[in-house]
Amino acid sequence: MEKEISVWRGPEVCGEGCPAPKEISQSPSMTMGLSLEPHQRPGQKTSNPQSGFQLQLIPVDLNRVPPILLQTFFVVAEVGQISEAARRLHLSQPAVTGHIRRLEANLETTLFIRSARGVTLTPLGARLRERLHHVFAELEQVLGELDLSREITGIVTLAASTTLARYFVPRIFLRFHQYHPAAALNLIMGNTEQVLDHLREHRVGLGLVEGHQHSPGVRLEEFLPDEIVPVCATRIPDPRLRRAIEGLKSVRDLEALPLIWREPGAGTRRVVESALTESGVNQKNLDQRFALGSPEAIKSLVIAGLGVGFFSCWEIQHEIAMGLIRPVDIPGLRIRRMFSWALPSGELGGLAGAFYQFANSIRNELSATTIPG
Repeated sequence: MEKEISVWRGPEVCGEGCPAPKEISQSPSMTMGLSLEPHQRPGQKTSNPQSGFQLQLIPVDLNRVPPILLQTFFVVAEVGQISEAARRLHLSQPAVTGHIRRLEANLETTLFIRSARGVTLTPLGARLRERLHHVFAELEQVLGELDLSREITGIVTLAASTTLARYFVPRIFLRFHQYHPAAALNLIMGNTEQVLDHLREHRVGLGLVEGHQHSPGVRLEEFLPDEIVPVCATRIPDPRLRRAIEGLKSVRDLEALPLIWREPGAGTRRVVESALTESGVNQKNLDQRFALGSPEAIKSLVIAGLGVGFFSCWEIQHEIAMGLIRPVDIPGLRIRRMFSWALPSGELGGLAGAFYQFANSIRNELSATTIPG
């Protein structure tokens, strides 16, 4: 049987001349841990005078529901197995089982149904999991806001590959600067090899790279998804080249086309070469006459109709929208990769660590852009 919890009606509900507050019943699912008080009561202050109510927290008996029991319950509910929950919590299986039994005893209810295949939630267990999901999410947000409120000063020294330096680092730093106005940025731009060299020589605190190249003393950690797209000019003056591009039937047909590359050592070039090799293309048969160190220079040659170039989808949003270039459809070729953090092998702390954590916290916002069709 559900226990009823009473709350006061505010003055706008029962009127200012109401001789006594009228009680209304609410289920625990609506008001657990909260009370609503009318702002007209003597000696009380309202947190929202316009609404007429003051929000007050009712203390929770942590002896009855210790946080460790709730955390254990939530992990078991998420994974559905005691053994896997024990692994994630770094506890023994008997300890996890003991936590669940103690919580069920304290709450005087059954939260799980046990079977040989694992555990499943009872209806009350499912309700508790749903509520805890919101509670833990709110707690994580509050802790994040407390971290952001710390005063941070100094210079973020960062090395980044070309695409990341142009399209992501400024956006991340602008958001970071809103919370930490005393922070400054020193951004060094280069290809993947150069970024890894800066980090290895301790000239920067962290890096962002486009390639998958590994380097001693540096660890790579995935950051954002990317797709490399082959493109050509919308209008190609050379009719033979135009027909050759329109008649592409397989990846190997690229061997007959002029290709415009990034310079050796660039992350984009390494990823493209690897993808073409996996598709059966012989690197020696590819046109290697054009190699430029700037994406903007490559765009100029592609727009002029000299050949096919490969770009991150983030680099060509504007040119596609303007009708200057178009994606080249090559059956069997889809080049996906991950932008990655390049991190020192030791612990990442200080200003670099704060910037790294903040950037990871807004990843979903950063990856919300898609390439125009």
